[in-house]
Amino acid sequence: MNQAATIVSIITVIGCLVLATRSAALRGLGMARAFRLALIWAAIILGLVLAIQLTGLRIER
Repeated sequence: MNQAATIVSIITVIGCLVLATRSAALRGLGMARAFRLALIWAAIILGLVLAIQLTGLRIER
């Protein structure tokens, strides 16, 4: 991935996180529960990335 695509990806992820944290449902959960859910999602995403890296899966054109 080139540098421009990396920058666009980072900006997109930050934008998604901002939209998700603006949700009324998230604000009603409380800080401890929201943090716990964020850690669970981070573990799921990191686990999937690790599995893809270890198996060597690639998307080719």
